[in-house]
Amino acid sequence: MRTHLTRHLASALAALWFEHKTVRREYSLLISRGDRKLARRLYRTRENNAHFSECIELERRLNKVDRRYAVSLNRYGLKVGEIIDEMDRLLKRGIRRK
Repeated sequence: MRTHLTRHLASALAALWFEHKTVRREYSLLISRGDRKLARRLYRTRENNAHFSECIELERRLNKVDRRYAVSLNRYGLKVGEIIDEMDRLLKRGIRRK
């Protein structure tokens, strides 16, 4: 039986996933410098070593202000990802009231 808390966690998890996708999309557009085709490819690509290498190379070409913004987006996205992982773990484990 699902509790109200479980339902609230599930809706919060959905909102966090949306936030994570939005941040990733904005980061992709920023490092591609407005090239929508490249941004779309970066956004849809699986996150592996080749993808990270390409993103770092594109980040290096940015000016100082944009690079700082890219780093802050990246940090924020990682924090949201950690929260998503923790909430997912809670939902899979199940929440039981005593």
